[in-house]
Amino acid sequence: MNTNIDHIEDLNERERRVLLSIIEQHVLTASPIGSRTLSKNSELNLSPASIRNVMADLEERGLIGHPHTSAGRIPTDLGYRYYVNSIMESIALTDDERRFIEAQLQGTIPTALQELIRTSSHILSQISHQLAIVSAPSLGRGVLQRLELVQVASDKIMVIITIRSGIVKSIMLQIHTEVGREQLDNITALLNERLAGLTLQEIRETFADRMRDAQQDDHHGIIRLFIESTDRVFSEKLNPEALCIEGMQSVTQQPEFGDPNSMRNIIELVENQNVIVHVLDSLSGGQSVTIRIGRELVDHKLSDYSIIASPYQFGQLSGTVSIVGPKRMDYPRMIAMVDYLAKLIST
Repeated sequence: MNTNIDHIEDLNERERRVLLSIIEQHVLTASPIGSRTLSKNSELNLSPASIRNVMADLEERGLIGHPHTSAGRIPTDLGYRYYVNSIMESIALTDDERRFIEAQLQGTIPTALQELIRTSSHILSQISHQLAIVSAPSLGRGVLQRLELVQVASDKIMVIITIRSGIVKSIMLQIHTEVGREQLDNITALLNERLAGLTLQEIRETFADRMRDAQQDDHHGIIRLFIESTDRVFSEKLNPEALCIEGMQSVTQQPEFGDPNSMRNIIELVENQNVIVHVLDSLSGGQSVTIRIGRELVDHKLSDYSIIASPYQFGQLSGTVSIVGPKRMDYPRMIAMVDYLAKLIST
């Protein structure tokens, strides 16, 4: 199926109204929509015969289709995309919805990243009844404030990295010889002297050159170990718990998941977080809400879903607030929720 909206000529007013009505009715009922249903339950003021003619034109353009042998029609990925781009009207959250979100966030410490992620995903799943996903910022542009080395065993040291935005990450390195406290302090001081103030990306790209002359005094092999482990130590990724997913129970109560295959797919999606991380990475970098529908998503496992994502700021860094749900979702309301929460938690 072609999901490129560029080849679709603009619809006339009647076609737009019929497509809008099909989508609105399908969102409410989760069922294929027939011409008689539209004629009775919408404000189109068109006969079933007239609606059928318009529906035939919309189907020919790839905007609607009919599942199996049903006489009714459902929107295609392209139909949803046309709706989102050209027909949908933005809405704002109600005062009650905004107050609920704000009340739930009260008491959350803005600088406590893990708590902010956990609370935000819980709130979003509650109000959207979709799968809510909040990811920690990517650290590539994070500026190193300080690095500490702590020997936790005779053959292990912990590297603690503090980013200027207040984010702290740690990683264990295996060493081959025990290092005295004084030597470890000297290496720590050297690393901070040469690396503090650089972004993690800059450190990854230049670490070996910056530390080349220090290797001649590296009797314990710590500098060499750092050179070999540069990509892992100064990775852009935080720990796995930096991605929080909530709302599994809510989203699986929707009609789409009455099919065991659909239920199994959503469970596998949640359990395999690498798929979600990959998708969110593909959406990062935008300045506003991003919407991906069905086959527009980079992974075929997500072809039955839509994702609505918005960036939030944590100091100088950017994370993502998003929801994943069936393509049959209330897009204006979901967009308003994601956008409002992302702006609210930005620091």
